[in-house]
Amino acid sequence: MPKLTYAVLIAGLCASSAHAAETTVDRPKVYSDIVACRALADAAARLECFDVASKSLEEATESRQVVLLDQGEVRKTKRSLFGFSLPKIPFFGESDEAQDEEYKQIEGEIDGIQALSNGRYQFAVNDAGTWQTTEGSWIILKNGQKFKIKRGAVGSYMLVVNGRAIRVKRVN
Repeated sequence: MPKLTYAVLIAGLCASSAHAAETTVDRPKVYSDIVACRALADAAARLECFDVASKSLEEATESRQVVLLDQGEVRKTKRSLFGFSLPKIPFFGESDEAQDEEYKQIEGEIDGIQALSNGRYQFAVNDAGTWQTTEGSWIILKNGQKFKIKRGAVGSYMLVVNGRAIRVKRVN
């Protein structure tokens, strides 16, 4: 097996055939071997095939050549990356459009506010890093205040608090 690490994201081991037909992602051999076992008509041969293939998958995950994540972990990871300019990541198992659509904004409560110079602030967002306002404003931020951060034009982000918006950037 090559030393290349694959990331396999499996919400369920048995995907529908319609979804599988739409997906053009190359799968690691250990995954393809398990799927191929279902085609065997003889029950004993199919069981033996599943035993061998599942053992290979187990070894590949233990050696970190294959990484399994469920949909909840993928969503949590996407939220934690919101605000960073990253390349498209095909192993999230979605088209570029679907990746762009899922996180156009995040919501939560402001925490860990620090006043910076020129009327700017730095604050923390649970599971989505540290942000700074990029311009001075008369908007006063407070811990526990509800907010939304929305994607803006040309890679910018807008913090919306009490119906007022100010430009922000992710710093950590």
